[in-house]
Amino acid sequence: MEGLNVIAFYILAGFSVFSALGILFAKNVVHAVFMLVLVFLGIAGVFIISNAEFVGVTQIMIYIGGVLILMMFGIMLSHRIDGNRLETQNRNVVVGSLIGLGLLGVLLYPIQGGFPLYNFEKGAEIGLNVTEQIGVHLMTTELIALEVTAVLLLMALVGAAYIAGHNLKKKHGTD
Repeated sequence: MEGLNVIAFYILAGFSVFSALGILFAKNVVHAVFMLVLVFLGIAGVFIISNAEFVGVTQIMIYIGGVLILMMFGIMLSHRIDGNRLETQNRNVVVGSLIGLGLLGVLLYPIQGGFPLYNFEKGAEIGLNVTEQIGVHLMTTELIALEVTAVLLLMALVGAAYIAGHNLKKKHGTD
């Protein structure tokens, strides 16, 4: 059974990587969003075969069920306003590639000595299921990461509200 999980992992990881490359080279924004759906499905599959069913289902429900559907509606509605096709332009490929490689190095540096995983079997001894263990883990050892994530999401919401309000003022001439 272990060999099948490894094969499934490589198939799903390859599927995700090729879909991500499809996003990179897509000229049509709608096609890029559909490719992003495939990336998220592949990543959810990797989580599920890695015995992280909670994270995999959460990935599907939140990212595919919410965020991408919202993006698709936004693209479809903005496409209808001016009647032009939404196409992307691949500019600054070299700079983007260098930044991407730098971020890859930053992400790979902490795991060069091994990849530490949280041991959920310890929590089973005290009668907690995996979801409860995730909650306890987030509120104890990962509390700073949880708070930083909350602050970043708050900043994104405030920024979106500011941009929307600023564009509304420009549209009505009350700048």
